[in-house]
Amino acid sequence: MMNRRKNNYFEKIFFNQKFLALLGLAVIILVSFPLAKNAIKQHRINKEISELKQNIFDLQNKSDDLKNFVSYLESDQFAEEQARLNLGLKKPGEELTIIKMAAGDTQANVSSGATIFNIPGYEKTKPEIKKSNPKKWLTYFFK
Repeated sequence: MMNRRKNNYFEKIFFNQKFLALLGLAVIILVSFPLAKNAIKQHRINKEISELKQNIFDLQNKSDDLKNFVSYLESDQFAEEQARLNLGLKKPGEELTIIKMAAGDTQANVSSGATIFNIPGYEKTKPEIKKSNPKKWLTYFFK
């Protein structure tokens, strides 16, 4: 009789609707924690993968720019351009014409020096204009 009371008591507890609801809720919570951790980890991994893909894309573009730049440097056009600009050479039968620009026409000079390559350090820099000593002092104290 004692054994039957214990079984009856346990049966009441285990088959009680509230107990089963709490047990189900506890199981859901225990399963959801690892699931949430995995979802967060997967999100971080996907974010890192997308950043790495973007880096790869940027590096491929830079590589293509460098290949284009190297092929331009190896071309006859570049050699001819450098000979004309730096050495003052010209083709046979050509005449040299010098066009002087006004001081306000700096915009045309900048646009002609623009590069088609996106390579750091390739941009042509303007030579620095030397200032007189009094102008340097004025600049130092008043700017």
